[in-house]
Amino acid sequence: MKTFLKKIAPFILFILTLEIAVPILVDPYNVFHWKRIRDNGVEPNSNYIKMQYILHNPDKFDSFLFGSSRTGFIDVGKIPYGNWYNMSYSEGLPQEHLENLEELIENGIIPKNVMIGVDNISCLVDPAIHENQFYRIPYPRENKLAFFANYFSIRGVIASLEVSMDHEIEDPDYVERYYRSGCSKRDPSLGGQWEGNTPYWENYYHYFIDDALASIRRTAELCDKYDINLILFSNPIYYNTYRHSEYYGYASFLELLSEQKKEGYYNFSGVNDITRDKNNFYEASHYTEEVGDMIIDRIFNNVTDETLESQGFGYYVTEERLDEFKEVLANH
Repeated sequence: MKTFLKKIAPFILFILTLEIAVPILVDPYNVFHWKRIRDNGVEPNSNYIKMQYILHNPDKFDSFLFGSSRTGFIDVGKIPYGNWYNMSYSEGLPQEHLENLEELIENGIIPKNVMIGVDNISCLVDPAIHENQFYRIPYPRENKLAFFANYFSIRGVIASLEVSMDHEIEDPDYVERYYRSGCSKRDPSLGGQWEGNTPYWENYYHYFIDDALASIRRTAELCDKYDINLILFSNPIYYNTYRHSEYYGYASFLELLSEQKKEGYYNFSGVNDITRDKNNFYEASHYTEEVGDMIIDRIFNNVTDETLESQGFGYYVTEERLDEFKEVLANH
């Protein structure tokens, strides 16, 4: 038996080496290459990468924008004050934003400004789902070994090869922009150049409104404690997507949102002239950079449009104005 074990030991060692080395070298989700990601066509775990980047560069930025990938199309370089970084990532959720902010503060990074963009994803997606999605596994605040164990997976590498082998780089500024601002970017001409208007979350929505509101409230309390300026807003979403999510309670979420932060929030959701126009969206989910500019202008430059505000776009929602806001949502 000892002779047998000696003979197979090199083979076992070789297999174990492959199991470890291949996932690290290929690293389709860039968790092992967070210092310099590769544009390989596979969506990276941006939550982990961006958190690592900020934690290792604590003095580079003083303000952060959190949100889902929709928020990624807000060019934070255009915000008139603060040195901003866009922390948005695919399906970013309030619970995760809270945990990330707690992690930053515990590591001595106390931002001057925090802005959070919420939407139907924020309150209708179960955070537990992300535990099993390679590109969305939350940042590991405690058990980093368990986090990395997910990525020592030949299965994950093989699944990514079909995408990465056929990938052609279309955005040469992608990697540099990732570290410069964290923002997303697409060809503006693609706005409106899409077919269909049915959301793709038909069997994905669940009721997590109470949990989302609790996380937002705790975030507001944390910001009050550390004297962080918190700005809250709702992302504009394509009107048909809004109508679909309204059925699951999204309008109720928007109404209750004003109670979580005493100063109120800016609403851009609902049915209005912006969300009805397909040209303002890349598909039924993500709005264009031009719409992102409108959000910045409304929040930071006090640029208002009476017609749009009467439809709810750019409406500042407080508890005192809640009844009026409910009428706006109901009538559009």
